[in-house]
Amino acid sequence: MQTPLVFRAILGLLMDLAIPAALGAFVMAGMRLRSEGGMNFEASGGFLKWLFWGCLLISLPGVSLWLSNEGVPGASQLTIAGATGAPYTQGVERVTNDFVNNFLLAHLVPVVAASLVFKAILDLSQGYSPLASIIAALFLLGVQGIYNLATGSWMQSGDQYGVTDMLMQAFGYAANRISPIVGGLALSGAIVNYVRHRPWGGLVASGLGFLSVTGIWALVTHFAGVNL
Repeated sequence: MQTPLVFRAILGLLMDLAIPAALGAFVMAGMRLRSEGGMNFEASGGFLKWLFWGCLLISLPGVSLWLSNEGVPGASQLTIAGATGAPYTQGVERVTNDFVNNFLLAHLVPVVAASLVFKAILDLSQGYSPLASIIAALFLLGVQGIYNLATGSWMQSGDQYGVTDMLMQAFGYAANRISPIVGGLALSGAIVNYVRHRPWGGLVASGLGFLSVTGIWALVTHFAGVNL
């Protein structure tokens, strides 16, 4: 039985809106990163939730294709709808893409990032740590780059494993690229605190921990018998 055109049009519209929705989810993750304290975010907080939804929306076409290949009823129509739509839905798709790319990413995100940098300066002047605002601002300014990484080197498979594939690659990127930088900054802060006769032991421990994230994770997976 052929699915009515109106349902295929709605499905096609939703599938086409998955990419701009993923970019919006990454922007919301950056917003939540600041409210959760920068680097010290909760495991069940909004940052990881929005990051997960962004990865899920990007890999949604691959999931629908996998369901279609497995013979799930109606999944083939979802796959076809992602490639074909009705002319009366193209206007909504165009407006949404224009809003996400030209308004959200090109204009709103830089303003929010600049306000976070300004807030970091105010926090520093009041004796608070500016790291939370600075890290959130850097994340927001790099949303487009994060999306390019997610759709490029992170998503190595376009099937049902696309979401976990991206999350694993993102963790590898954070462990191998970002953690050494954070570890170096922590050790530099420990040296500054040592010169100023302020507590420095915690920064040294944090720096060494960040520098050895990959080794610690390898030990944990080895002891747990998990092959990743």
